[in-house]
Amino acid sequence: MHDTAVEMAKRLLVDSIWKSANLEGLGTTFPKTEAILANAPTNTRTEEVLFVINMKRAWQFLLDNLNYDNCIALLREYDKIVGELLFHYAGEIGTIPVQIGGTSWEPEMPHAGIIMDMLDEIEQIEDVEQKALKYFCYIARTQMFIDGNKRVAQLMANKVLIENDVGIFQIPIERLEEFKGMLLEFYESGDDVKIIAFMKEYCIRRVRH
Repeated sequence: MHDTAVEMAKRLLVDSIWKSANLEGLGTTFPKTEAILANAPTNTRTEEVLFVINMKRAWQFLLDNLNYDNCIALLREYDKIVGELLFHYAGEIGTIPVQIGGTSWEPEMPHAGIIMDMLDEIEQIEDVEQKALKYFCYIARTQMFIDGNKRVAQLMANKVLIENDVGIFQIPIERLEEFKGMLLEFYESGDDVKIIAFMKEYCIRRVRH
């Protein structure tokens, strides 16, 4: 019997959350992530605990709402969940300029109308993997929220892959530094061709049909 994307997402939940934490530079270990999710005693910072628990809730919300439209309201809900108790204005479209570490590039101020048009455009892409990765790139670079943008971008890429039973999106730990370098390059250039090719090769775990 083959695994469905939903089953794969549930089975690899701890793994996905652990990888997201490392992308954010938290450096949480896999056993620590497991312990936090199991509510077992572990030596950890509040920020790590909140990150892991919020991501678990965001994943549950994602899996419970796979038939929900891919739209700005969904992205806001993801951000609200990942940001709870971690940052102010979680789920609100940003109204102050955002700075990104490692680059002098600054994103334009987000505008709800433009975001909605762009999401509609991405939604028209026929190729599921391309669509998922375009969503990741667009959300990560637009920085529409005060914080949590990369988390929302990962969740959205996952939703598209899972609802189409393709697999799941996660950034392998051994490729993390390479990925971060490409992400900064992409932020500066706005050209997603190279990073999408990289993610297609390394960041999609496909179900075997």
